[in-house]
Parts: sequence; C-alpha cells; structure tokens
Amino acid sequence: MNLKRRFSMLPAACLAGLLFVGCTTETTETHYVKLSEVACTFLGEGGPKVITVEANPGYEVSSSASWLKVGDEGESSFSLTADANDSGSERVAEVTVSAGEASVVISVNQLPSDSEMAHYRLLNKFNYGAVVSPNGRYAGGSYQTLNNDNTYNYHVVIIDLETEEWHEVGEFQSSLYKPTIPSCITDDGTLFFSEYNTYGNLVSTLSGDNYLLEKAYPDWIGEANVEATTADGTVWVGYQQWMNGDDAMEAGYDGGHYMPIKWTNGEPEILPLPEKNYRNEPWPYGRSVMARGVSYDGSVIYGSAWDNTNQGMVYWKDGEVHWAGEDIREFEEVTLIRQEDGKEVPFTLTKGLMVYAERTNISPNGRWLCAAYAVDTATEGMHDVITSKCPAFFNTETGKTYIFDEYSGSARSATDDGIGFIVNSGGASGYVVDIESGTQLGTTEQWIYDNYGITVPAGYIQRLCPNGMVLGYSVMNVGPGNLSVAWYVRPPEMGCRVSASDGRGGRTAEVRSLPGRRGGETAVPYAGRQHVERKRLECPKLMRLQFFHKLYRLSVVGHVGSADTPFSVRQR
Repeated sequence: MNLKRRFSMLPAACLAGLLFVGCTTETTETHYVKLSEVACTFLGEGGPKVITVEANPGYEVSSSASWLKVGDEGESSFSLTADANDSGSERVAEVTVSAGEASVVISVNQLPSDSEMAHYRLLNKFNYGAVVSPNGRYAGGSYQTLNNDNTYNYHVVIIDLETEEWHEVGEFQSSLYKPTIPSCITDDGTLFFSEYNTYGNLVSTLSGDNYLLEKAYPDWIGEANVEATTADGTVWVGYQQWMNGDDAMEAGYDGGHYMPIKWTNGEPEILPLPEKNYRNEPWPYGRSVMARGVSYDGSVIYGSAWDNTNQGMVYWKDGEVHWAGEDIREFEEVTLIRQEDGKEVPFTLTKGLMVYAERTNISPNGRWLCAAYAVDTATEGMHDVITSKCPAFFNTETGKTYIFDEYSGSARSATDDGIGFIVNSGGASGYVVDIESGTQLGTTEQWIYDNYGITVPAGYIQRLCPNGMVLGYSVMNVGPGNLSVAWYVRPPEMGCRVSASDGRGGRTAEVRSLPGRRGGETAVPYAGRQHVERKRLECPKLMRLQFFHKLYRLSVVGHVGSADTPFSVRQR
C-alpha cells in the first residue's frame, strides 16, 4: 500500500481566475467572453481595478451603478473604478460584459469606508495542498522547481498567518528529500511532511532545522508517520508498519501491518485495537489501523482501519477503543457467488462509518467525529457488493450518529458547537450544516459570504480554526485538467469569532474569546440551542449575520471564478 500517493498533485504554476462563456454555431463562428475575474470587492476608499478580457466578437461593457465606472477600454482589458463609499453600509453592483450572444456578469461589492479588512489567499503555488496549525497561526506546504537537468527541487514553506509572511525553511534536491503531502503543523510552526523517498516524515521548523523523523520502534520495518498534533504540540498521533503481510502470516501473528501510535513528549505507545474488524469478523493476518487525527487537548483520537479496503472509523477515548457510529452499525451474513467460477463466498454486509486518510475529521474538543455513512448492498444475482456513502457526524459524548443522506460524499470537519462541513463526492462542492438540528446553512461559498462577506470559489472547508481562520479547497480547471487547490480566509482580528445563527432562535450571535488566544480566556458556550424537527429546517432561508459580517469583512484581489456552461447560438 502506497500511502504517499493518495492525493492528486497540485499545480505549481499560478492560476488565473477564468470564467468562460461561449457559444457554438453551425458555422465556424463562436461567441465567447473570457474574464480574469467574475467577482471582486473594493475597499471603502475606492480606486481602480483592471479586468483582462478575451472575447469574440468585440466586447461591450456596462455598469449597473453610477459609483462604479468603466474606463480604459482596450482590446484585451478595461478598468473598473469605484468612488469612495461614505454611505456607512456595503453597496453592490453588476458589470455586464457582452460579445455577440455571449455575456458574463461580474458581481461587485464595496465596503464602507470604516470597514476592517480580512484576507482571502489562494495557495495555488503549493503542489500537494496545505495544512494549518490548530490555533490558526501557521500554514505550511511545499512546491517544486524544475532544474536544467530535468530534476526537481522541493521547497518547504511555512506561512505566518498573523503577518502573512512566507518563510522558505528548506530547499532539497529530489535525490535527497521529496517533501510531498503536508501532514500537520504545530502551533509553534513545526511542519511534518510525507517524505516520498523514505515513506516516513520530514520535519521542518521555523528556525530552518530539517530532519527525518526517527522510527517509534526501531525493529519494525516501516518508518514512523505523524498525522496530527495537539494544540500545544506535546501529543502526536500516527502509525508505523510493523511487518509485511507474508512475514506476519509465516510468524502466525493475528495482525501486524500498521499499528496506531500516540507520542507523548516524544515517547511512543501503541494504541489498542478493536477485538474484531469493521465487518465484525476476526481480523485477517494483515490487521492495520492508523491514527489519523486528535483533539486539541489529546483526549480523543480517531483513526482508520485498513483491512481489505474496509476503512472503518475507530476512536480512542478514556483509554478505550471503539468503532465510531456504534449506534447505527448493522451486519447481515450473506453468500456471494463468484462470477468467474460460481464458488460461494461468505460475506458480511455492513452499515457503518468510514474514514480514509483525512486528518481534520474531528472538532477541536473531540466532541464531533466526521465520516461517511457506508451502506453495503448485494447486487442482483449476489455476484458483487455496492457500497453507497453519505456524510455523517458522530457525537463521542452522547454516542449518537447524525446522517445527512441528502448529500453525497462525506463529512470533513466540525466546530465544537456542532457546525459541520461537508464535501461532496469529487471535492468540487461543499455544504455547511447545523449537525444536531439538521439545518442546512448553505453551500460553502454561501456560508463564507454570509459570515465573512466575500465570494469565494465553489469548494469545501477543510478546517475552521477557533480564531476564525478557514482552510478550504476548490477544484479548478488548470493546464492538464481539474486539480484541487488550497486557499485560506484570514480574519482581521485573530482571537475572536461570532457564532452562526439559523435565524430561528437556535443560536445567539455573540463575540467569544477563544482558548489559547488573547489571554487564553475560556470560550463562551452557546445558550438556548433550539432543538426542532429536521423537516422543518431543511434548506431555510439564509440569514445574513450583520454582527459577524461587520467584524469579518474580507476583500480579495484576483478572485478566481468557476467555469460556466457555454451559451449556444444557432445561425440559420
């Protein structure tokens, strides 16, 4: 099993945000408009912004508001200039760019003059994604550069999100180190990478130290892998390969591929395993369980079983190991018939929670685990098994599972207060939900706009840190195809945040101090949560939280838009 190849490679080249609207004809003429931006935000003091354009035939551009003026119209660009906004409130406008029968609308908003600013940043330079520290202070990733001899250099970067300064802390020829997928980063800026050459971890620090992580157990065949850390960095969780399958069978061991490990102040310990596997059967010879994520205080750890492609979710709490979603686990013994030879094979159809290699599927306090609810169904003729999946959240305090079968994909992360983030299959879109009530709080881009005041590309939220820092991913069409690109949203005041609201009294919008920031004050719990029937709250009208919106206003320059369906015109 090659754990280093589980993610798609991200592009090193800079991305240009493009919206393409075109039309095909029965002749050779095609009408299209291609823009550098489809949404943008101006500061309150106003100013110019240049929009690049490709169009056929020649384009025309118009603004819907007198305060937003179009100028400098050239063959390949035009400018938008906003007057100063002294109105005391946000204002919006639209700019329409037309070329023949094709047109594109640019959504424009302008902040009031006294607005505090936050930032949206696209991390498209990173080749293999990004990670953010538990407190939202640091982010990390790597990128590649091509040498004249067609080899690559790998560059390790740590970003101080308070100042947004990039620190290049390591550059390595590919023959030495290949830091590919970032695993995690601590609150003091210690960054763990999957190292492709050794299948272990490269560790990089802000001071410029770079070293390979030592094996937790030197006699084992595999390298140690750290997947996540606590907020203070004293506890790491991960795994190490004990022995290969053939050796385990020959030695008569009831397990042995990969073992989950917890490090406390550098000292490793093996975490206990469930008595039976995900399908409630005796473990095969290749028993494998990997610790993947941990709560900020280390009290709850979760992991994934790796047993014949059955990635059941386990968790450790109070010294005990459990299968996540025990309240909804079901088993049915059936007999399958192999098509190649007609042989009858026993199989256990299972309903349960699965998780793969994700490292953020836990809320900061460990209350919520995020997974996919998997249901096995035997095909007609009993020749095969089809597994359908949908997002689900598990409460480790109550032992209750919340299933969202109206969505595809899986649950990716959650806040302590029960705001859940869902990624659809393929990673192209995401949703935000109130877990316990079942309320949909909007798509990722709707929720970010309602709570942060800016339009971001369609995608999903990987992690929301207690200080309001958001790490997300969007699928973008660049170069050879669709690639997943990381981004973050940084609030102007890291250390306070406001709760979400369903607009029905279920939550109260309030500023909260957060643990570990601004004096380390204790977070204020939500008061008066309203429990209502899920059916009553499906797809409610989204409420704009002005209180939050005022504090967490954002702007973006060079916003990336998503592709639209071409507009077709038939000529007769």
